[in-house]
Amino acid sequence: MTATLRPAEASDIDAICTLLHTHMNPEYPVERWKRLFAAPWCAESPDMGIVAEDAGRIVGFHGHVCSHRPIGSRRERFLNFTSWYLLKEYRGQGLGRAMIEMATADPDVTYTVISLSPKRLDFFKKMGLDVLDTERLLWRKDGHEFENLELIHDPEVMMTRANPDEVKVLKDHLGLAVTPVLVSTRCTQCLLLLSIAAKGNNVTYYDVLYRSNPGLFTDRAPDIAQALLPEGDCVLAADRRFVEKVGDGAEVEAIPSPRFYKSSRIKPRNVDLAYSEIVLLGQKLD
Repeated sequence: MTATLRPAEASDIDAICTLLHTHMNPEYPVERWKRLFAAPWCAESPDMGIVAEDAGRIVGFHGHVCSHRPIGSRRERFLNFTSWYLLKEYRGQGLGRAMIEMATADPDVTYTVISLSPKRLDFFKKMGLDVLDTERLLWRKDGHEFENLELIHDPEVMMTRANPDEVKVLKDHLGLAVTPVLVSTRCTQCLLLLSIAAKGNNVTYYDVLYRSNPGLFTDRAPDIAQALLPEGDCVLAADRRFVEKVGDGAEVEAIPSPRFYKSSRIKPRNVDLAYSEIVLLGQKLD
């Protein structure tokens, strides 16, 4: 059996989603898979991914979630990889490697892999992707007192108080599987996008996908946890690169599946987890 690779097109979406539902994860209905192709920020220069096709039949897919992000004074293009699957009878022919080579061909794009099977770690390293993070930091509610910190949860209020970059991020993610919180002090503020989910150890994680102000988040993470978290077994969690230094009170935990990235333009501290498959598919963050 021989398959060829080509960019995915809008007319492929139904076949791709059927493939992913039938063979990759039947727990996700077709309609949920279709969310990958409905990102509200992807209308400009969309890149849906790569399909493997044999005699008109789609037998594999390597998905891309594209976005353009302001990094300093530059506008940078990101591709988050998602939903990489090949039918078993097409494996072992080099198609998977060819998909990654095709996907990472543009040196001006920053590529990210957020959810990854541990079986593929060595493969991605060999393909030239670097480890983005292997650890995250945890903060718990410990009862300490704090001042000069307000958490705003109402999106309408956030829209009036956020800066223009924060407003765009907030609008892009409204209605998706994230919880926005605007952290405000007398001098500055920080927009957080959170993914909230109970994980295998029955601890509820408030995972930080995005923070607009790394300095404020670094300085006030323990206070944010104290103000944000409910009583019970809960943690505020953030990949290590999300802070500028590890302060007192932070626990360190290994990430089960390390994050990967490839970029000649962006430093790891500027690579977050927003604009990704996590928010489109409503996935738990490993």
